[in-house]
Amino acid sequence: MATKQSLEKLKKIKDSFEEIDMQKLFRSSLGEESLESTLKPKVEELNKKIDFILEYASKVHDTSVNNIASTLSQIQSIMKGQAEHTNPDYISQATTFVQEFDNQVEQILNSWYPFVSAAIESRGFLEDEGIRKESQLAIENMKRESEEALKLVKEEANKTIEEAKKLAQDIEQRARRTAAHISVEAAQKEFKAAQKTHLIQVIIWAVISFAAIVCFILVAIYLLKVKLPEEWQWHIIYYTAIRITILTAIGAVAGFCLRIFRASMHMYQHNQHRQRVTNSMAAFVESAVTPEQRDLILGHLVDAVAMFGRSGLLQKEDDSIYSPKMTVDSISRTFSSSPEKTS
Repeated sequence: MATKQSLEKLKKIKDSFEEIDMQKLFRSSLGEESLESTLKPKVEELNKKIDFILEYASKVHDTSVNNIASTLSQIQSIMKGQAEHTNPDYISQATTFVQEFDNQVEQILNSWYPFVSAAIESRGFLEDEGIRKESQLAIENMKRESEEALKLVKEEANKTIEEAKKLAQDIEQRARRTAAHISVEAAQKEFKAAQKTHLIQVIIWAVISFAAIVCFILVAIYLLKVKLPEEWQWHIIYYTAIRITILTAIGAVAGFCLRIFRASMHMYQHNQHRQRVTNSMAAFVESAVTPEQRDLILGHLVDAVAMFGRSGLLQKEDDSIYSPKMTVDSISRTFSSSPEKTS
């Protein structure tokens, strides 16, 4: 076994490695001339070996400990010397230093195996029971880690599924709102454009109806002023029938114009109703909580747009020009029958 003095010597060598300025040893500021890329992995590997040596040195023969301590001391010496060089000397000695460093690290292998043997013996690998325990412990650790990993994967999968469902619902709701907004906006534009056309038609037919009524009144006043002969003659009936026919025709035209005016007013009010419903549609649809409620409200609103009901402006009647009861045939029959009566 290693003596106390050998172990203390080995610990001092470990401390001396920690006192080396690694920044000066690597000198990354020199760029391509720096030894950082080449030397840094080797130094890290050397530190691992030193820790391993210190851990099991107490169970190794003193000769092996002294040999490996001597080798480590030489490595520390050349590393410290390279770190203390000036930049020109550092660059010129770089190749020689790396070769010597590798050679000294290679010398560690001459005394390395006793430490490996001590590690194997300390960990119980030489006994069947120890191997069984270590293998069982490794299996239990692997089992525990696999269970934890599966649990973590399951939790992450459930979380991902929930997030995907929530995202799908959000996308669906946004799509529904977007589609409804686009549809309502298009309907609003159409109804707004139609409103101007209906208003123009209302104004036109109001003017035409007013002109027809005024024409009827003026013709009636004119016919009242035209005096018939005071004596009763057969042509009085003829003039009277002509007057009635003229007034009836003008009245029929005026009545037709009034019906068209009422129809235009009806369409104007109907389009205003549609425009008001479509302007309020977005607010009603957004007030729904579930997609089913939204669809139901949207269906009722569409029905409200399509159905206006009775406004009182229109009646169930034919819009064709009224045919007067007194036609030319009835007038001619009257004329043919009047001489027989007079005779």
